Amino acid sequence: MSACVSVASIGVSANFLRGRYPVLDPRRTAGDGTYRYGYNLVADGIIVGVARDSSLSACEMRVDLASTLAEPKDILAWNFHANTQVDRIGSPGLGLSSSMTIRRSSSMGLSCGQGTDTVILRRRDAAFGNWTAWYWFSPPDFWDFWGGCNVTFEWFSDRERGLWGDQTPPPSYPLVRLPDGTLMVDAGGNFSVVFGGTDFAVPPSLLRVWVPALTELIPSWQLPPVPADFTVVRELFKPQVYVVYGGAKFWIPDPPTLAALGFSSSQVRVLPPGGAAKLRQMPIDGTLLREQNDAKVHLVENQELRWVTSPAAMDGRCLPWRHVRIVPDNALAGLKPGPDLGPP
Repeated sequence: MSACVSVASIGVSANFLRGRYPVLDPRRTAGDGTYRYGYNLVADGIIVGVARDSSLSACEMRVDLASTLAEPKDILAWNFHANTQVDRIGSPGLGLSSSMTIRRSSSMGLSCGQGTDTVILRRRDAAFGNWTAWYWFSPPDFWDFWGGCNVTFEWFSDRERGLWGDQTPPPSYPLVRLPDGTLMVDAGGNFSVVFGGTDFAVPPSLLRVWVPALTELIPSWQLPPVPADFTVVRELFKPQVYVVYGGAKFWIPDPPTLAALGFSSSQVRVLPPGGAAKLRQMPIDGTLLREQNDAKVHLVENQELRWVTSPAAMDGRCLPWRHVRIVPDNALAGLKPGPDLGPP
């Protein structure tokens, strides 16, 4: 995508610049969504729900606002190049819709001054009637991570005391509810161990492989069905190592290939016997893949592997290069092919 944004030229207050918050990456989060991310903003609390939507291109996003709070809230679709709003939604009482579909600036035939770079969240102060808060998200990340999704902002509190965006630490990936190696037991006495944000069933006879002291058990949590991207696993008693992308496993044939893909043996998580069967054969729709020694990039769409034929096709469809996952040579041969994707 061509760069049009120049935030420094807006001429806004320092507090506006401090109100930029990080965008969290669903591909580095366990499962296939809906994802729910909590933000403890400097004076407000929101939950952002992110769900993939096959009816939207990666250049589009549906944005919804949900709030039952007394002070009115709104969300502006903002174009930084033109320094203006291009759309607006609001909470009940403002006479506005609570939903809008936005399009990425400089995509889909739009110029830099058209379309949306980011969204700005505001609330109207009950005492003075002015608009305050002014929270927003980094434009490249906003679209690269949440483009093609339904994004719902649930504004549940306006009495929080959190951090400014520039005080908020960057996200630590993978985004998971429980750390690797957590051992769980359910009400029926069934055991499981957590890796990459999902759980794998453990035979009772093998419990001590993962934890020497069974007092470290916790009650079972309901977790997503597949691990986050970049989880590397093998089964106990088996040598085959796999990397997980889009919830699917890709076989890494030898240690040199493991190293060439940027991993080390210390990152390999040992699953219970049969654990690899939980992983998908075809990645989640929206996954971008290429093989080590082949420059061709492929997109999983409608559970088919489609070759994106050129950089123009990638950019024209707002497909982020940084989300392309590299797998061993020949790893894509067994996936169902679909029609090629040229420029839109």
